[in-house]
Amino acid sequence: MAQPASDIPRKSTARLLWVLFSLFVVYGTTFPFQFNLDWGQFLNESRRINWRPLGGVAGNLIVSDILQNILLFIPFGFLGYFSLIYKRSGANKIGIVLAGALLSASVEFLQIFSPTRYPALSDVIFNTLGTAAGLAAGVVLKKSVLGFKSHPLARRVLDSESAFPALVFLILSVAGCLEPFDFSLDIGVVWNHVRPLLEHPWQFKRPDDDVISFIRFLLTALFVSRLLHEIGARRPALLGALLVGVLGAGLELCQIIVQSRTPEVQDALVAVLGAVCGGIIYFFPGFHRRPWFWLWAGGIAILVSAAARAYYPFAFTDHFSGFNWVLFMPRYGWSTFASISDFVDNSMTFFPVGFLLGYFFPRSRPARAAAIVAGAMAFLVEVGQGYVPGRYPDITDVLGSILGAAAGSLALTRGWPAFREYMHQDGDRQV
Repeated sequence: MAQPASDIPRKSTARLLWVLFSLFVVYGTTFPFQFNLDWGQFLNESRRINWRPLGGVAGNLIVSDILQNILLFIPFGFLGYFSLIYKRSGANKIGIVLAGALLSASVEFLQIFSPTRYPALSDVIFNTLGTAAGLAAGVVLKKSVLGFKSHPLARRVLDSESAFPALVFLILSVAGCLEPFDFSLDIGVVWNHVRPLLEHPWQFKRPDDDVISFIRFLLTALFVSRLLHEIGARRPALLGALLVGVLGAGLELCQIIVQSRTPEVQDALVAVLGAVCGGIIYFFPGFHRRPWFWLWAGGIAILVSAAARAYYPFAFTDHFSGFNWVLFMPRYGWSTFASISDFVDNSMTFFPVGFLLGYFFPRSRPARAAAIVAGAMAFLVEVGQGYVPGRYPDITDVLGSILGAAAGSLALTRGWPAFREYMHQDGDRQV
């Protein structure tokens, strides 16, 4: 059966992302590329391999490492599934899982020759499990959407103009609140987060990433309100602001199980305030008639938010710390998952730049323009960061900003049309 021409970009985009993510994993897990390829020392170096299937040392099971290894490879399985739009046989699904295992095993093998890395059998096991989980998530998502979009109310929601933007910013808001996804159900970790919240709930600090969170929830509430209006809901702005505000407060509370995050009343209030402002902007006339105004307003707000986070606590010196031009050099001592999480977090900051550019000017090659604009903004922020004690300008952050803005633009120019097309396909039941 011939493939419809309109489906080819969807498959090619998934395959491109699949390959890029694989290269990113290899880069992040082998950096800084310090290898000793003396095969005479291979047997001696191989003794560093941790053969415990569950990881840890001396019976000490580290749940966070297990979760991070699983989460790291979930995108590999998910993208692999959607790369095989017309060839989702059982054999190909098994092939995707085996490809994840092979990628993980290859990386662990290379780590044998690196004195800065520690190979482990458990990494391969849980990376493979993450690949299978990502593939399963793709199957479940496919089946769920096929069933969901046949419902009359769901069809009305999915056919609305603001459904895709609302979904994108909902995902962005959730990810921004819960990353780096180092979840833990350890009672000690949970109590360490709950206790300061109970003892000092109204402690406020100077803003660092508060403006970033504010922008995310503002845009989420704006598009949710527009979506509610398009499906005929009463008082859409009030309802949209209420729903998104409750979501923001709930996500902040969920941070009690995220090890590297601390729930704060201030952050919850920022999310609620962003939702309220999004509901207010819904009433502004000429949202589409004044695209340059809203684009400039959004760009300046994102630049201010990135600078606020980079320059916190706003103490400066007259000495420039220098600029790192090697990708991931300051992060090579971190865990792979932490490095990727920080990179993605920086990318999400500039995602709205490309999204808004693609939203207002979809026919002007917005991906290229978004990459240039975000790169220039991020470079200025990084140079200024060189005068903040303890901060170091890094080309990695600039690259993350460029990719995030380009991803935001491509979400509009390629993701939105693919979303609309898929929502109107009823015959594709192959999973």
